[in-house]
Amino acid sequence: MTGATVKRLTLEAARRELGLRKDEFTLGIEQGVIRTSWSGDELWVKAGEVARWRASPGELAELTCLVHAAEAAGLAGISRHRFDQLARVGAICPVRSYINRYHAEVWQYSALDARRLPEHRPELVGAALPRPFLAELAAGVDRRAEGYRSRLRVQALLGLRDPWVKAAAWSYWLRSVQPPVGGVRLGEAEAVHLARRAAEQGLADVLGSYADPVTPEEQAEAAREFAAALRKARRSCPAPELIVPSDAAARLGCAVERLPDEYRDRGVPADLLAQSVADGLVTVPAPAQVAAVRARRAAQRRKDERKAAGKAERAAKRLREERERAVSARARAHVPERTADATVTLHLGPTNSGKTHDAIALLAARAEAGRTGVYAAPLRMLAFEVYEHLRTRLGAEQVGLRTGEEHLNPEAPVLCCTAEAAPTDGDFLIVDEAHWLADGDRGHAWTRLLLSGAHTDVHVCAAPESEGLLRKLFAPGTDVTVLHHARHGTLSRVEEFRAASLPSASAVVAFSRKAVLALYRELLEAGRSATVLYGAMPPAARREQIRRLSEGEVEVIVTTDVIGHGVNLPLRAVAFAETGKYDGRTRRELLVWEAAQIAGRAGRRGHDAGEGLVGAYRSRLPGLTAGARLLDRAVQAANGARSSGLRVTTAQLRPTWSDLGQPESGEIPHALAGWTAAARTAAQERTWLRPMPVDEIHAKLLAARQAVGAPPDVDGRWPRDGHTVWRLITLPVDANRPTYPAVCRAVLRGVDLHHLIRPLASIDRMALPQAEEYAATMRDLGIAIRVFGRECGGLSADEVAVGEQAAAERINQLVATSRPLATHGSCASCGKPCALWYTHCDACHSARFSWYDADWLDR
Repeated sequence: MTGATVKRLTLEAARRELGLRKDEFTLGIEQGVIRTSWSGDELWVKAGEVARWRASPGELAELTCLVHAAEAAGLAGISRHRFDQLARVGAICPVRSYINRYHAEVWQYSALDARRLPEHRPELVGAALPRPFLAELAAGVDRRAEGYRSRLRVQALLGLRDPWVKAAAWSYWLRSVQPPVGGVRLGEAEAVHLARRAAEQGLADVLGSYADPVTPEEQAEAAREFAAALRKARRSCPAPELIVPSDAAARLGCAVERLPDEYRDRGVPADLLAQSVADGLVTVPAPAQVAAVRARRAAQRRKDERKAAGKAERAAKRLREERERAVSARARAHVPERTADATVTLHLGPTNSGKTHDAIALLAARAEAGRTGVYAAPLRMLAFEVYEHLRTRLGAEQVGLRTGEEHLNPEAPVLCCTAEAAPTDGDFLIVDEAHWLADGDRGHAWTRLLLSGAHTDVHVCAAPESEGLLRKLFAPGTDVTVLHHARHGTLSRVEEFRAASLPSASAVVAFSRKAVLALYRELLEAGRSATVLYGAMPPAARREQIRRLSEGEVEVIVTTDVIGHGVNLPLRAVAFAETGKYDGRTRRELLVWEAAQIAGRAGRRGHDAGEGLVGAYRSRLPGLTAGARLLDRAVQAANGARSSGLRVTTAQLRPTWSDLGQPESGEIPHALAGWTAAARTAAQERTWLRPMPVDEIHAKLLAARQAVGAPPDVDGRWPRDGHTVWRLITLPVDANRPTYPAVCRAVLRGVDLHHLIRPLASIDRMALPQAEEYAATMRDLGIAIRVFGRECGGLSADEVAVGEQAAAERINQLVATSRPLATHGSCASCGKPCALWYTHCDACHSARFSWYDADWLDR
């Protein structure tokens, strides 16, 4: 903290330290949020108070926040119309006013005032306003400006301590101190003293004219306040006696003409005369001179304070930099190593070559012989499929499932897992789809499984292009056997399919939820029985749709590329409605290996699907096109007739908590920087290894910090320790999900999350998008609960499991009704069909924006 070496700070220095705007800081003092203390006539903020709020910046920002009327109404729990009514009758006063670009006056209010309104004025938030308020509203009363000026006067008085100065402020606002006010008669000495104090304090500059009373009601109120302030001033001490100018000049030894104009006619205050004689002055100083001296002293004090603050900040910066370097230096890039010698078998082949089937058969045989084993897959659907298969063969007690979302019998001797959740102990290990090693986001999970662990029999299933990298991962001398698998059955290329010509057990592939639902509607309208499968579905709903196709309840499944990573379906044909996808950054054409992965789902071995057919799906929906040349290459690659173009040359390494040196919460960014540098050094010795990008971890850390208002400094205090924060930012929950900040607040600040649980009756009425979002929310909460338990908002795993299951059942219900779940893409202007990812058709877009395009080209 800049002011850590001083015991108190001026108001301006404290405001800078706390990072508040002037109106927010003043509001904090007015409402008692920021405690102040007096020293002489100066108002200060103690360094301890600044440190207290720097440790809780989020709470301070919440208490001093200024909001517009709509947000204030929400905080008060009333409608915007009711809030405007209350503001107009003066029930709540604005804090700030400004003119927007439309030349309209905009009011801002204290968020704290809005929250307190139902508690302090419950009669105003009920069904009807009191009759006097209704009468004023009918008469067109608007007291917002009046309330704003009143608030400005209150805030101005906060910086004035002397009772006579406060009375002088009210006299300044009234612009007259001569007439009797409120039954109080003002004496000559009092009038001179008030004028003197106003001039010496520079009240004209301090108070300005924004707070001047304007309406008769304000002026009457200001008169009453002046009378009350004058009575308090008189009780504190009487106004100094006035000395006749000639007597004052005689005591000073000067001519009367040398006395300031302010005192030459009325007289010189006795205290001022005594001080001037004691100081040996030849005349008394004018109020303007006193004000100038005070201003010079204040300016020098501010200069000294800025100099000291700069020196302290430079020292603090040096300490922070030293700590950052020390934190970075502690980080190490540890490359995992196997703890036992292993026999490694590489099963390499294209899709539908039986490589995973053969490895699972070996796992089942070893398990029947009493050995333990682990199967690791990229998708929870694939892990669940293998779990179901092994459970049927080995018995329910012998097989468990462990994914980020589900834990079923997790201590069983045989476990089916996603790669991230797979344990590193056991006798037998299958790593499926190992070409995911090169994936920048998830590849680290496969690296961990293959480089570390105590498994003695390792079977790796991957694309043929992965062989070179996989051999490098195992230590020299490791017994590595390579088994090449050929595809069972040949894919046949079909020019195109239409809704009526699709054979039973077909998949229509698109790459967005909108496209999937629109194609589903098109198939239903064509008289085909269909279902859908896409990433936003909860696991239970996905399994139900797979079951419906597998058991012949429906003829066609409309799906995204979620089927491309080992999900086994009895598919006769795969029809591509489009071959372009949005990859998170831009819309692009599929790569050959991506299309081959999906095309290879047709004609699956062991599912009696027969010969696999692959072609384009001709849809009536605009904007959906499939590239014929790409499909030709994909079929050739899936048949092994050409290379798929898949590049698997590097494995990804991710930091662990111990790699970072167990940093504190504020140290994590610098520990990550140190780890990245160390990992790059380690990669120079192992050319096949790359440190994974840590951008996602930084994004989650930023989201967590914003959620709880933690400071960004390396020495910033967080509500919890560094390990808790690390577990939060490595949760498999997307930082862009609305659930993630809620989980952060729950874990770090103890916020309750029961408001996220909906009644079952409400879930049963949800539309498809709401049910999908609710299921995703419950899934996110379930992941967090498995890591943090009841610390996650007081929720239990059973509560969120019931909610997710109810949402999945609602989704299944909606899909099973065989009713359209979405409309076709249509133009927002003319209603004609248009591409699903556009809001307007080409004609309407040209009509709306051609003038702009032409104008731009003319430039």
